[in-house]
Amino acid sequence: MRIIEFFTAENKEHWLEELKKCDWDAGQYLHHLLKGNELKKMVGETALVPMLVDEERLVSFCTFAPLDDIQPTELTPWVGFVYTFPEYRGHGYMGILLDHVESLATIMGKECLHISTNHVGLYEKYGYEFFRMDKDIEGEDSRVYRKTLSEEGPKKEHRCELGGKWKAEIVERARKGVDMIAYCGLSCNHCFLGEWCGGCRSVFSCCSYGAYVGTGKCPNIRCCEEKGLGGCYECNEIMSCTKGFYIPDNDGAAASKAQALFIKKHGKEAFLKAHDTLHQKYSFEKTQEILGQNVEEGLRILEESMNCAGNDGNE
Repeated sequence: MRIIEFFTAENKEHWLEELKKCDWDAGQYLHHLLKGNELKKMVGETALVPMLVDEERLVSFCTFAPLDDIQPTELTPWVGFVYTFPEYRGHGYMGILLDHVESLATIMGKECLHISTNHVGLYEKYGYEFFRMDKDIEGEDSRVYRKTLSEEGPKKEHRCELGGKWKAEIVERARKGVDMIAYCGLSCNHCFLGEWCGGCRSVFSCCSYGAYVGTGKCPNIRCCEEKGLGGCYECNEIMSCTKGFYIPDNDGAAASKAQALFIKKHGKEAFLKAHDTLHQKYSFEKTQEILGQNVEEGLRILEESMNCAGNDGNE
């Protein structure tokens, strides 16, 4: 038995076929959403589908996402679509799956985890407590269960250790073959969130800005997709733009725009070399700590770094 994640799995078509064997209506709906690339639009861009598998057979699955069928709501995150195939029931496999989800939520700094269900006496076995009644997206009553993850002790230590390992595996898989230049101009490879985010073009984008906007897709990405652009650095309106990361009161607005302008002027390869040079020369987490709060000054610093990189290469 092993735990894998659908969006970062190598053979998605196989696991879609396994999921299709589910005799549960909600499972069939999940299959429909995944096949049509609709799940993340509904429950959030950071949604994951953990799966417990036995060799090439699907044993148990669920979703872990910012939202579920209770919408709108201030509660987050959620476990949904929890299911174990009949032939595998009675062995505690659901507990293994929930343990991994709870561990990932813990390492991501979530204090609670929620489940919407009409089952009574099932999730209580795994430490979930009835929280309140709420309306689902169909207007039907649903029981909301909550499990607190923030309490210190051996259980939390276990979740932190397990969650750290699984998160690292998901991030590594999510980053394979992905362009690590963010739409806004940041370098995901040089971002302080790199240890837990797959990059904003990946299937596991946990950007600190996008994760708090709607269902998790940052305004810069939405705008580029609407305009058919590969990034903000391709836009002729970039200098006057105040969307997403470029909102004036965002601490990193000037640094982000300076990087996008650098890419527009010098290209991605030069940009990554300039960043490598900056990180070798200075100790910093966020680019605004070096590039500052002025677009022109940030661009100048990047160009100086580019020139240093070029000179080092010629020596």
